[in-house]
This record gives sequence, structure tokens and C-alpha cells, in this order.
Amino acid sequence: MVKKIEPKIILIVIAILILFSFNLYMFRYDIFFRPDDNLIEVEINDFRGIKDLMLTGEVYEVLDNIGNYHSRGILRVNIIETNIEFYDPRDKQANYYCIIKNGQAEVYESDLAKVAVGDTIFIDVNNRVTRIYNSSTNKNRRFGTRIYPRSFFDFLKRKGYQEI
Repeated sequence: MVKKIEPKIILIVIAILILFSFNLYMFRYDIFFRPDDNLIEVEINDFRGIKDLMLTGEVYEVLDNIGNYHSRGILRVNIIETNIEFYDPRDKQANYYCIIKNGQAEVYESDLAKVAVGDTIFIDVNNRVTRIYNSSTNKNRRFGTRIYPRSFFDFLKRKGYQEI
């Protein structure tokens, strides 16, 4: 004799399978694509190597809302003035605020929708101030200077977004 399974049990099993599948989808990059390397993941305010960075530059490219990472993106900047000429932590750190090389910088920020090519960026890491001046509107926008999680940078590397 075959025992009949109650519909309530079937619904519970289906719900568990759906929740499991959803979690697998949401955390797929952390589960399946986590690189096996010796890179350090720094905290949101750990600006090692650029604690005293002062930089002024002109934005020449804006990549906004990359990969559905809560409006995070890349500002590509031609440097006008800086006290640090070279900073590329990619061989030591998994996440960082910027890369500085050959008179250019890539700055990783969020909420870049209103930033335009030709805007001027001012960065003062010591005081955690990033301002972007838009000459067409004659307005300054202030950004929270912080370092984003590793998953964003792993995504950038996988998709080839970094140019510098």
C-alpha cells in the first residue's frame, strides 16, 4: 500500500527548494566565483597606501551603475595635481578606493548619474572628502569617501572594466 503524502508537506518541501535556489542565485559569486588568492580585503575606511592622498583632476569618462552594484561605478580622471603619483594595490589588496598611474586615476564611487565628462574632482582622503564640481551647473557634489567590498572588484576584473 502506498502512503499518501499530505499537500502541506509538499508545499513545505517546494518552499524550501525555492528558498535554497534563490539563495544560490543571490550569492552565486561568493559561492562559485570567489578567487583563491592571498589578497587582503580591507575595511570600508582602510586607505592603506593613500591615507594622505590629495588629488585634483578632470573626469574624462564615467561608468555608472556597473553590474547592478547599488549604483557603484568608475570615474576615469586625468590628474591635474596630486601628492601621490603612483598607487596600484591590485597585487596586494582585493578592494581599494582608486588606482593612480601615468597621470590618470580610476576612482571607484557610487551615485555617479549626475557626474559628467569635464567635471572637476577633488579628493582629500585624510578628511574623507570627495567633491565633484560641475561647471555647467556651477555646483559641487559631495561624496562619501569609502572602499567598497571585494565582490564589486572581482566583478570588475571578471568583466574587464579596469583600464589603468
